[in-house]
Amino acid sequence: MPKHTLLLALSITFASAWAAQAQPVAMQRVYVVSTAVDPELEAIAGRVGAAARAALRRVDGADWQRADQRFLGYDDNTLEKLRIARVKLEEGRTAYLDLRLDEATTLLVEAVENFDQAMSALEDPADLGTALLFLGAAQTYNNDRRGAARTFTRLHVQMPHLVPDPNLFPPDVIDRYNQAAVRARDGQVTVESDPPGSMAYVDFIPRGLTPVTIGDLPRGEHTIRVVSPGSTPYIENAETGGRRGAASVNAFLLPVDGNEGLDEAVNGIAGHEMRTADGPIGEVGRILDLDKIGVIRVSYGDSQETVKLELVVFDVHNRRRVLRGEVQAPRALGELEEVVARAVQQSIENVLSPQAVDEQHPTFVDLTPTVPETPVERDPLYKKWWLWAAIGAVVVVGAVVTIAVVAGRSDPIGQDSNGQVVFRF
Repeated sequence: MPKHTLLLALSITFASAWAAQAQPVAMQRVYVVSTAVDPELEAIAGRVGAAARAALRRVDGADWQRADQRFLGYDDNTLEKLRIARVKLEEGRTAYLDLRLDEATTLLVEAVENFDQAMSALEDPADLGTALLFLGAAQTYNNDRRGAARTFTRLHVQMPHLVPDPNLFPPDVIDRYNQAAVRARDGQVTVESDPPGSMAYVDFIPRGLTPVTIGDLPRGEHTIRVVSPGSTPYIENAETGGRRGAASVNAFLLPVDGNEGLDEAVNGIAGHEMRTADGPIGEVGRILDLDKIGVIRVSYGDSQETVKLELVVFDVHNRRRVLRGEVQAPRALGELEEVVARAVQQSIENVLSPQAVDEQHPTFVDLTPTVPETPVERDPLYKKWWLWAAIGAVVVVGAVVTIAVVAGRSDPIGQDSNGQVVFRF
């Protein structure tokens, strides 16, 4: 039984008719930022913001690119490196499935190099992790033991939550990955910055505001990224553990021209009532040149294992609040990000829908996940005869969401004097 039940009150007439008609969605400039009510929650708010923006990038009709560049502080060259990296990843994955292992290794090495060069724009490490997994598999089958060990060790150190899927990778690859595991966790890094109060990432995970010391890290080389909204990020690799002991990083951040004041505006949102897009919220919308802005405020949950997320979407032009909701989400790595991604994608899609016009009389939609049936055991993918014979095979896995429309509901979560859509995840 799923832990989290989604309950959305969305301004649409009939969800099924909306999905069937699939009217074109006009592009709107949209972005999502996060904030915390307490400094102790800043690292979690950083994770929430990264997951929200990753979900936003999958929403049709959301023009997020320019705002993303301004907020994260990367340039067009970084964007091009990211594009090349993803092209090389797809070509390398195809070459691996076709058993063109030398070509696959070359392409995947190039993909990883380009991802590394685009680190300032890489909030979500999933594509880099996929490139490393397939590179390690290709090196394993090419009998490049040292190369595979280096590749899989990096995964263990920097992305331990990404593991090879036994339904996709054969036992030899799984064994080689397990052999590369890093046992020692005596790594420590201290991060300082000018200005202080910037977010320190270690291996794609926000760890807190500078100055901050992070311990209990796997021994090895870690990627340290220090960011502040609107500034060019500082990125450095640091070796920790063993004879090297603790590592230290001193970052200097400089705002990108035109972004002055963005950091102060984002920090000011935490104390905002979030009823209208005035004050710091309006300032963020102005600097990023947005039509819609989403704000997620992180506060303490009902237990030490949870946090409360309040999601509000505003129309920047008329300053009205057009959607509001809240959810109790787990703090655990991966689980929190899943809740945020689902909430943001569904909410922004609804806000951008052509049918989202009747704010005074919204229809309530129950998006309660169905209980999955007992999965049928199947042979792992690598055992399929056609996997190794197919050329350029692409497997697409989709998700089906059942939508039930609940009309005439008197639940108070749908009542608001501003006429906005109100929902609870």
